[in-house]
Amino acid sequence: MSSGTIDKARDALQYEDFRRLFFIRMASQFADGVFQASLISSVVFSPENQSTTVGLLKASLILSLPFSIIGPFTGVFIDRWRRRRILTIAPWIRVALAGLILFDPSEAAILFYSGALGVLSVNRFFLATAQAAVPRMVPTQDLLTANSMATVGGTVALLGGVFAGGQLADHFGSVPLVITSGCLWMLASWIASRIRSDLAPLTLPEDPGLLAHQLRRVLVEFADGMGRLVHTPRALGPITSIMLDQIGQGMILTLSLVVFRERFKEGVGSFSWLIGAGGVGVFVGLATVGLLEKRFSKERIVAGSFLAGGAALIAVAFHITGVTVLIASFATGLTFAWKKVPIDTMVQESLPDGYRGRVFAVYDVGYNLARLLAAGMAVPLIPALGDSGAVAAIGIAFILWTPVLPRWIARSPELSVVFTAEVATSILWGGVREKVEVLESGLKEGRTSLRLELEDGTVLDVSRTEAGDAWRLDAEVRSP
Repeated sequence: MSSGTIDKARDALQYEDFRRLFFIRMASQFADGVFQASLISSVVFSPENQSTTVGLLKASLILSLPFSIIGPFTGVFIDRWRRRRILTIAPWIRVALAGLILFDPSEAAILFYSGALGVLSVNRFFLATAQAAVPRMVPTQDLLTANSMATVGGTVALLGGVFAGGQLADHFGSVPLVITSGCLWMLASWIASRIRSDLAPLTLPEDPGLLAHQLRRVLVEFADGMGRLVHTPRALGPITSIMLDQIGQGMILTLSLVVFRERFKEGVGSFSWLIGAGGVGVFVGLATVGLLEKRFSKERIVAGSFLAGGAALIAVAFHITGVTVLIASFATGLTFAWKKVPIDTMVQESLPDGYRGRVFAVYDVGYNLARLLAAGMAVPLIPALGDSGAVAAIGIAFILWTPVLPRWIARSPELSVVFTAEVATSILWGGVREKVEVLESGLKEGRTSLRLELEDGTVLDVSRTEAGDAWRLDAEVRSP
């Protein structure tokens, strides 16, 4: 970590309430990881005669549904309720519900799964509230650093909790894990109660019927986001690619658990090692993707990542052992980061700002459901293909997808500039026509360039090599 990064982190942490929020994220998400390890222990590794693939499908349903179904609606409530109260009360609700997962899922399935879904659903509100509160705790110049610290720190804590929980579950069972999670959630609640910043929404609706209207609007805008995505190939291609990656990763995780549990007779600790190896791969990928972006186009980075990940999986398929399975987990984590960062950027660049929120809501749901689809596909495919066959099939699928995204992107220009009497008057961007005003025009580095201002104040720098060629989006900024 560079000295500049450390200085920026120190600047963000000088704000007392942000420090509290950071510790809330660390404590709560470490507890979330321990809790997830407890769920895996109960659902995947017990009872002993249950299929590993079926068990992981159940666990995937529990972990995915709250984020997929509840996720799009969280903002409506967060913008209406007192956020400090959410941060204080939500952990106690989770503690109350967590006791239900101490029931045996095979004998009291309704109680067990109700408790698990309840805990994770409340957590969706809790994490979204914690993220929404950051701008009220730090000034604008420190906001990017604060958001990065909260997100990365929380992710590290979550992975640490999964790893520690998996190791402890083999020795002590689920009960101590649930108790540990509950204690850490109560600690997070206590820290939240000491926040001094006023986190109440700045505007509160007065119309009692407005809530129902906003909930309906979420559904309408979600449907609009789906429609906009279908008509924006430069967003649909990248999102399809990352969903394919998630299906492959989900299959590899399921298969890895099958190998560790059924071939090597390992316990829950094997799950934590798999998550740890994948997590290390993700962090190495995040640390190196910037170097790749300096040398290659985004779509070529994604294509190369599919090729590298597929080759690694095919190599592992010839010799499956505990070590090579961990190598496969590391490789999928590494190449996932190399795909995810460019893909997120490609989706953002393919759409006007006014449509990004609703498209990313669709993206978020599809991303979560891809893992669920993978767990469902694994149930029939892994027994039919066998361990080596399944790994090789995923590797082959990745390699076959390698040329798809660059060709998909090449068929659709980033944007089109519409001229009237040789003056740019509008652009077609993400399937949306926007009026523009030309601020500057000229020739830069052998390319015809234009600086255009949209009606919402967004300023775009676009260029092309010569007349008839496609326009390229070079930069997007806000006007002063």
